[in-house]
Amino acid sequence: MAKKLPKAELAKLPGCAAEFIRLVIKKMRYRKKVRADVMAELIAHFEDGLNDCAAGEEKERKAQELVAEFGDAKLLGVLLRRAKKRCRPLWRTVAARTFQAAAVLILFLIVYAVWFLSGKAVIDTDYVARANEIVRPVADESLNAASLYNKATELYEQSVEAYNKEYESGFELPENSRVTFWVLLEKNYSETNTEQKQLIQKWMDENEQLFDLVLAGTQRPYYWHKYESKDGKLLSILMPNLSGYRRLAKALRWRAYFHAEDGQYKDALTDMITCCRFGRHLTGDTVLIEQLVGIAITGLANSTIRDILSEHQIDSGTLAELQGEFEEIADNKSFAISFKTERLLLYDELQRCFTAGPDGHIIPKRIIELSSSESEINFYPESILDELLLLLSKATNIRSVAYLLFLHPDRQETLKSGNAFYDYCEELALQTPAKTHASMGERDAEFKELFQKNFILSVLMPALEKVIEISYRACTDYKATSAIIAALRYKQDKGNYPGGLEELVASDYLKKLPMDSWSDRPLVYRKTDDDFTLYSVGYNFIDDGGQVYRNDKGSPRLWAEEGDAVFWPVAK
Repeated sequence: MAKKLPKAELAKLPGCAAEFIRLVIKKMRYRKKVRADVMAELIAHFEDGLNDCAAGEEKERKAQELVAEFGDAKLLGVLLRRAKKRCRPLWRTVAARTFQAAAVLILFLIVYAVWFLSGKAVIDTDYVARANEIVRPVADESLNAASLYNKATELYEQSVEAYNKEYESGFELPENSRVTFWVLLEKNYSETNTEQKQLIQKWMDENEQLFDLVLAGTQRPYYWHKYESKDGKLLSILMPNLSGYRRLAKALRWRAYFHAEDGQYKDALTDMITCCRFGRHLTGDTVLIEQLVGIAITGLANSTIRDILSEHQIDSGTLAELQGEFEEIADNKSFAISFKTERLLLYDELQRCFTAGPDGHIIPKRIIELSSSESEINFYPESILDELLLLLSKATNIRSVAYLLFLHPDRQETLKSGNAFYDYCEELALQTPAKTHASMGERDAEFKELFQKNFILSVLMPALEKVIEISYRACTDYKATSAIIAALRYKQDKGNYPGGLEELVASDYLKKLPMDSWSDRPLVYRKTDDDFTLYSVGYNFIDDGGQVYRNDKGSPRLWAEEGDAVFWPVAK
């Protein structure tokens, strides 16, 4: 408890002495206990000096002499403060200095946090418009297939919804469960019963127009989608028709199966050629999600063609015509993933995630938006304090918060790192997975470490290496299907399957050997007693002898981390 100042004793001294002591104590500016001790000492000194004096004028005069001996009160107060500081224990000095340093640091942190959290983005470039400039060729709108595809998607949704309402109670499945018409069209041909197939056939006969629209679209030379964003962010561009495009592709697959069942093989294969052209239209300099949907559509077409070929005997002339169109599609356009438009995403977010200027720091509010979905955010920050609290809640620990506040790479460094990564991906896109696998090492570890240190890049950059692998899957898919068609033609023309793929090339059934992107050697071809096997060594880069991966239920998976990617015979 702080010691009280001896004011009662002070009042007993002459006025000049009491005033002098009060002034000295005031000028000390020190802890109350120390000031009380000093005051007591000064009072005692004056009392001793005045002890022998008579009351009245003699005491007053003596007091003035003592005050004069002490000298200037302000100077005495300063000297006393210094003396007390020098005499205090070491632990008290350390504690005082620590407290002062902590106070200064806290003040600095508060000022820094206010400056940091009050940073604003400067949006000076419309990257949505830039993306539209990249994807749109110098061509008239009448040459754009997108309008036809979108109209077909609209008709599909309207017609399916009408069927769905008409048959609202659903349709029976063999296991007595129920399914809506929307779900029914998503199923595989082998998963439906006769009644369901008749219903789908009826729907297709009534909606020939949507198939005609897709066919007309594939005959146009260009495709581009006008990107639009409700908030101006490239990350938020609207792609409402992509799911509809996949449904259209599945509808084409249904029609191809029906044509094949009716023996109309040319019509069946034409539907799948249309599907291939449809998917290839979506690739190029479009955004990554469009390219992936396009690859998925072409993959659907390839697998359907192989299914039909495995179930039906198709004459050599029809197969030759199919192979010609197939190879034209495959050779007409590169399979490499384009990052031209995707790179703009980095540039757009840099101007939103950082303050202006090369040395701009990150903006926590945008970091929060990127790292959280709306359902995860309980409130939107309305003040700097709210932003700080929300940032703290989203960070895993104090260390990560400190990193974001003080050590996170600035705008210029993030731009440099992002461009380096996209350059690296463009290099990878031009080399096969086999070459990439052989050269994996320091550079991959370098980018992995980079992403761990840069929050922006870790959020914005998808697993682009996997995307590149998917593009090579599509390329290998085409080569394998073309080789299968050539082998089937060879069998019909010569009575048996070729001994190797080299025979197909030598006999002009194939233009060149189909290369496996996962081995940089030709696809593995093995002739059996009455058939042949064709496969890629697949994702594990190991020849597993043509063994396809199957899950716990025995269902095969063409591309899996284990086993080979077996194209023929078609795994059931």
